[in-house]
Amino acid sequence: MKRTGPILAALLAAGCAAGPEMPDDQRAADSHAGAGLHLIAQAQPEAARSRLERALQIDGEHPQALSGMGLVAESQGDLEMAHEYHRRAAQAAPDSGPILNNRGRSLCRAGQVDEALEVFGDAAGAGGYDSAEVPLTNAARCALDAGREDAAARRADAAVEAAPGFAPARVVRGELRYRQGALEAAAEDLERARDSGGAGARGLYWSARVAAEQGRPEEAAAFAEMLAERFPGSGWNERLHADEVGP
Repeated sequence: MKRTGPILAALLAAGCAAGPEMPDDQRAADSHAGAGLHLIAQAQPEAARSRLERALQIDGEHPQALSGMGLVAESQGDLEMAHEYHRRAAQAAPDSGPILNNRGRSLCRAGQVDEALEVFGDAAGAGGYDSAEVPLTNAARCALDAGREDAAARRADAAVEAAPGFAPARVVRGELRYRQGALEAAAEDLERARDSGGAGARGLYWSARVAAEQGRPEEAAAFAEMLAERFPGSGWNERLHADEVGP
């Protein structure tokens, strides 16, 4: 899961929105689901599992609990189980932007790109969801990884328009522009991502690649060093070394 904050915040809000008019069982299910999602946000998926399972014992189709269980399964590498949980969550809450976003990610991982892009679009347009840049960025990444550059460009542009300071959108558009040979535009997007503090390992990797392609070896080496220092265990370091970029 990329950029868990907005996704989990929305899921938490929905999971903890119980009011005094709600049945006690529903309030309990919401409380357990909210606690589980909070634990996921704290990188404690095993602790989250028990709370989410308790929510599902009360309400077997609780959408936030199902989505949370999908995230737990993802953290354990069980993508088949995650896919099923996200499918059930989306079926239970077909108008929830965060839940549809998770469903889209699951579909993309399964290679169902057309359906994933459709679901990401539904997520971005969901009523009451104020983080459309998240599914739009995920849609851009999904399309780009599938070799659909035109589709990726449309989603990336829409994501940047929705939230100009959202670093993941800038990074995916920077990568796309690099592939298209638009190096200055790629460098600008990646600079904006770095300035926001959210470029991550992927953003630094592409920053180094762009600088090297522009004939700026010292700048490329600086990004490579930054990548190695900030993300020493990242596979992006090995990839950059294999590309023979940096020191």
